[in-house]
Amino acid sequence: MKIQNLKAVRGSTKVMMGLAVLCGLAPWASATPATLGFYPSTDIYPKNTFHLDVDSYGRGVKTDALVSSGLTYGIGPETSKIFGRSEVGLDYLLRLFGTIPATDPADDIGGTSRLIGNFKTQVYDNPSSATRVVLGAWGLGSRKIFAPSYLYLTSAKSFEFGRVHLGIARSLADRDVIAAPSGSSDRTSLHLGYDRYFANNKLQFAVDYYSGKNAVTGVQPTLYYYINDKANFGVGYFRANDASVAPSRNQVYLCFDYNFGGPPAAAPAAPPVPETAPTTPATN
Repeated sequence: MKIQNLKAVRGSTKVMMGLAVLCGLAPWASATPATLGFYPSTDIYPKNTFHLDVDSYGRGVKTDALVSSGLTYGIGPETSKIFGRSEVGLDYLLRLFGTIPATDPADDIGGTSRLIGNFKTQVYDNPSSATRVVLGAWGLGSRKIFAPSYLYLTSAKSFEFGRVHLGIARSLADRDVIAAPSGSSDRTSLHLGYDRYFANNKLQFAVDYYSGKNAVTGVQPTLYYYINDKANFGVGYFRANDASVAPSRNQVYLCFDYNFGGPPAAAPAAPPVPETAPTTPATN
């Protein structure tokens, strides 16, 4: 994202998972790391900044696939050098397929098994060319919730028409963990993404995509509305690459984000847009 204060509140990643006992896989929304819509972006929360959000996926507004909440923390130290910005986060699974724990006690998911870890660090940053490269991991968790455990390298560059992402991601999980009900279990994906702000930076359109077929790959366009410099709502539409993903290949994404703490700096931090593009001063 561009270095603008309104962008300080956005940053959820959505981990797609499910339980084998339900014979399907459902998306799991999470608060970390900073993303465009579904997958991690090059944005990184600044030092001493906390980001909280609640996310859900489901058929329509039923939220019958998954509900989660997470917290992200920016480590800093806020420079353009290698490792000059980093963030870490945890997400907590609140509901899966409409209920947690499951009806059958044998299917119950313990508290620690509901946790998902993420981290991201900057490996290259050039403000003059509006370019950044990050290395990170997302979806690090228990086999009980089919955590995909992705390692990724992603780059982004800002233009007058918006920002473009290009990267590669590799799942470190076993194939049976990331497999869709159809059996598709591609472990390596090309990452493509795009975002742009408009309406005086009150609205943001973002879309991102992972290639290949497994339980977590697909495309998601998302529209965000920024209430102020700390809070926003988002509505998106996720379409899985594999038609067998349950409870539906097509799911609605809903989110609320809130940014608090830390110094008065823009979050997530990202390369600035060209000088001809509108900007909003960081005041949070």
